[in-house]
Amino acid sequence: MIDKDCIVSASFAPLYSKPTFKSELISQGLIWEYLIILDKKDNWCKVKQWDDYISWIHNSYIVDGSIYINNNLQSDDKWYFLIKTTSYNKNNSLISFGSCIPVIKKNKNDIYEVLLPDSKVVKIDKKYLINLKKSISTEDIINYAYELIGVPYLWGGKTAFGYDCSGFVQTLLRLKGVKFPRDCSDQIRSPLLTKIDLENSNQGDLIFFKENDRVSHIGIFVSELQFIHSSGQVKINSILKNQENYSSELDLKFHGVYRLKNELK
Repeated sequence: MIDKDCIVSASFAPLYSKPTFKSELISQGLIWEYLIILDKKDNWCKVKQWDDYISWIHNSYIVDGSIYINNNLQSDDKWYFLIKTTSYNKNNSLISFGSCIPVIKKNKNDIYEVLLPDSKVVKIDKKYLINLKKSISTEDIINYAYELIGVPYLWGGKTAFGYDCSGFVQTLLRLKGVKFPRDCSDQIRSPLLTKIDLENSNQGDLIFFKENDRVSHIGIFVSELQFIHSSGQVKINSILKNQENYSSELDLKFHGVYRLKNELK
């Protein structure tokens, strides 16, 4: 019999294409992330994430999903996005930017108590948390993105310790409540997007690039001229020749600019 669900218990967990550490790292799960178990093999679980992405995770990174019910965590009001990677104990253990974590107590000094999957309670400053149901502006998202400049590139990465290009954009859009696909090849086909002209691009629009007739890279505009993306590291570039951070390589691979339909005026 296969258990129905599980929770990521580590700060972040590697997700693989096959049930072996020797297979390709294809994504990551963040602490407290809810996973639906589809299959099991030895000490591995085949799981589906919130974005419907399917991969394999080792049992050492998960706990039973009943922890939600046992701690009465079903209400969205208790869940907060972490908007700054934060140390939470004397060992400098870190929770990544973008993690969604449960607040169980709000103290008067603006220090919130957060429950960890191992039932320990840690304290995090209120200013680093935003409620799951709060409406976030595009400007806020771009400000968060700026703080991630310099984070190294990691294939399959979805944390502030390493991002790939699609994981970086997906993480930012999730803060706005957007259920965006995991990989570039799926992102470009998302029904949430509509194509616009480059000259009409605005802050928050998405820019795609292709190689060998396949969409393989994505960034998000921080202004009408420049975009932020993960390539080598999180950085800002432009495909306009008069810009100081112009990238001729990306210019040659330019595919198109797209806007989220709910952002259309």
